[in-house]
Amino acid sequence: MVPIEAKNSVMAFPQPLPRIPPADEIIPAIDRIIARFQAARASILENVTVDNASFDTVMGPVTNVENETIGEIGVIWMLQYGAPDRATQDIFAQARQRFIKAEASWNSSDNMYTLLLAARNKAEPLDEESQLLLDKTLLQYKLAGCGITGQEQKQKFVQDSLDLDALLVRVQRNISQESGGVEFANEDLKDLPAHELDRFQKHQQSATTFVPFSNGGTDAVLTFASNPEIRKRMYIADQNKLQSNIPLMQDIVARRHELAERLGYRSHGERRMETRLLKSPAQVRQLLEQLTDGLMKRGRLELDLLQKTRLADLQKLDSNTGDKPNAGFPPWDLKYYQRLVRKERKIDEFLISEYFPLETAIPAMLRVFETAMGLQFVEIPKSEMSDSNLWHETVTVFGVWDTPRDDQNYVGYLYFDLLWREHKFRGGHNVTMEFGFEQSNGQRKYPSTIVMTAFPAAKDDGCVLLKHHQLLTLFHELGHAVHSLVSRTTYSRFHGTSLPPDFVEIPSLMLENWCWVPSMLQSMSTHYSYLRPEYREKWKRENPDTPDPSKQLPANLAHALAKHRYADAGLFYSQQLSISLFDLEIHSPKSAQAAKNLNVQKLWYDIRQKTEGLDFADVKATGSELVAFNHLVGGYDMAYYSYLCCSSLAQDLFESVFAADPMSVDAWARYRRTLLLPGGGRADLMQLLEDVLGHPPNTGALIKVLESANL
Repeated sequence: MVPIEAKNSVMAFPQPLPRIPPADEIIPAIDRIIARFQAARASILENVTVDNASFDTVMGPVTNVENETIGEIGVIWMLQYGAPDRATQDIFAQARQRFIKAEASWNSSDNMYTLLLAARNKAEPLDEESQLLLDKTLLQYKLAGCGITGQEQKQKFVQDSLDLDALLVRVQRNISQESGGVEFANEDLKDLPAHELDRFQKHQQSATTFVPFSNGGTDAVLTFASNPEIRKRMYIADQNKLQSNIPLMQDIVARRHELAERLGYRSHGERRMETRLLKSPAQVRQLLEQLTDGLMKRGRLELDLLQKTRLADLQKLDSNTGDKPNAGFPPWDLKYYQRLVRKERKIDEFLISEYFPLETAIPAMLRVFETAMGLQFVEIPKSEMSDSNLWHETVTVFGVWDTPRDDQNYVGYLYFDLLWREHKFRGGHNVTMEFGFEQSNGQRKYPSTIVMTAFPAAKDDGCVLLKHHQLLTLFHELGHAVHSLVSRTTYSRFHGTSLPPDFVEIPSLMLENWCWVPSMLQSMSTHYSYLRPEYREKWKRENPDTPDPSKQLPANLAHALAKHRYADAGLFYSQQLSISLFDLEIHSPKSAQAAKNLNVQKLWYDIRQKTEGLDFADVKATGSELVAFNHLVGGYDMAYYSYLCCSSLAQDLFESVFAADPMSVDAWARYRRTLLLPGGGRADLMQLLEDVLGHPPNTGALIKVLESANL
């Protein structure tokens, strides 16, 4: 990676880098942390009564332990996503179960709940964040079973909750450890570009290539293979890869509903909405209904355009056989014909990717935040870090300051862990290891946060080139990381992105706009052949008798991207709508029996077919796509609508604050001060958003843009 600056010793940083524990220290560390929490709670129960209960006496001791241990817990929790080996992940799973079990016991304590209620009833004049902490803690105890009458019933609730968590972990591990793929004859893959094929395992003796479902394998075949039967074979195999998770998901849905009913809720969805920006499944349904007509109308227009290209292409392919192409639109054809249509629009994804090598894309993105926010990023050389500071050799670390750079303006640590590897979390996300907060000595604890993706790795020491959608992912997750870095809260629990899911995505989705502005794209670009002599030689070998490329992305490519920004947006958002509707339906059945009777597999494909217009007939009975991603089993249950909710509000935010001048320092300062700085420490988040917008939030902004966008 090309550093922005790499001259400062790590010893000059005002806070040491977090230490990554070896596998054999994980469980002892968790046991020690559990003991500290238990001691704090025991002291409260021994020394505090209903009469003398207050925020300081009831919340203080536990909050101090939480603040003091959150960094160590965060580092250990990170290993579930980034651990380089399965053995460490297995040990983490054991440690997580220990902590979850202890936490379930603490949070279901009626004695503590009684003291917390007494503290709130005292109605002390607390600051907003302290009051929110007390209210959130009481809700946490309620959701853990406090209020259930009968000790036996409560113990059963706690145990059943732990059993459910074990099921969720099992599904997640199946996803992360999935390693299947399809063996193709080399001839079947002749259309795939060399940069795609180079990543896959070739068998010379049998003249075959193994294409994994992960590491970009499925996408490569679906995007480039001209033979529809090859695309179909890859798609169906990928869809069927996690069938063992289907019965587990059926069980999870039924268990969630049953536990919610025991707490007095009508559904799991109603229970989960206690912690959301929207407050009921009915509000979620209303939002989705408001968006459905506009999204489906746009999606069908896009699909009709793709279908014309598809039918014309298939008629050529079938001219020798006399077969007539299927009048429906099978899902394995979507990426291929989207690529062909983009090519007609002069949008060459691979050509564009040549201008966004990973090693320059990161510094270019960081410069956006340097210019807009006055932040400074200093890369820490690996020679100045010990092995215990990193969990993998490909990880890079930056120290971050405000301007001017001094200890008073230190911000925190920013990590990048971006390349695919076995057992790593699939997809892009932001993981915060250390949270910021005010320490008891008055000093600040600074955050350490990670941008984590699984971009396909280049062969050997080759150059990793980012397609535009990967550039969007990187900037999106970097937006979350910057949110975490610049947040300033009193308590670690509310730091940075510790927000409801239907709010937390707004800043990062809004920031994706910068990756569509032609001038910004050009400023972030550098053709990879200019980086190293070996890259230049590689480019010349692959492009003989071709003039040297420009160093920056040509203006015509940047403007073509911007012009057709929303060309596939209707189908993209329609898929998000499908998953949101599925999430809503499985988590708001009318009864426990209805929850048990749900056929989640059939429901998934029925909703997708109705909403998106694709023909899923070949996978309806066997497909496992609904349990091949983590959201619905990893904390985003009854929250997938958040992407559509936040996309709509993010569009409103960009148009209201940044559209006139995306690099306005005043606008960025207002955005940082009003929206990012408070983290999750404000009770009225809608008012927070209205403060930065200058008007009530408008959820119709996204549909309005799509209605007038180019196809």
